[in-house]
Amino acid sequence: MEEKDLELFIDATAAVFNEIGFEVSVTKPAVNSDFTADVVANIGITGDIKGFLILKSNLASAHAFITKMLSNLNMETEEVDFGQFHKEAMGEVLNQISGRSTMLLEERDIHCNITPPTLIIGNKIDSNPADSEYTFNRYLSGDFGTFNFYVGVKNNS
Repeated sequence: MEEKDLELFIDATAAVFNEIGFEVSVTKPAVNSDFTADVVANIGITGDIKGFLILKSNLASAHAFITKMLSNLNMETEEVDFGQFHKEAMGEVLNQISGRSTMLLEERDIHCNITPPTLIIGNKIDSNPADSEYTFNRYLSGDFGTFNFYVGVKNNS
């Protein structure tokens, strides 16, 4: 894997967001930006590379995202707060992104698998793994708010 291959992760993310009815702008965070995360969805990558995909947001953005996603898909939920369904939906969105990412990596002869998603809810969660050879850190912004999308991987040799 090379650093340029990290762009595949944002390509996968844009495709998944588009399929569920979102247009997002992608920007680089400021060098010393503090992104407050109350919701962190995490998936591990194994195989030719190993590492993590992490989607972070504040609770308001995560709730607005899932609510709008459900509306875009003509679905409803009885949950008013960020409940179990919202949590599972956040994990599934990251699952879709990571699955699409591994398919794009496969096209470049980089073979990998993903772990099941893990979701953490709390206050001001910090979760950037330090053991990565290549990292990709971007903000995804839309009418739902802002997410932080982080990829940290290294070659598994």
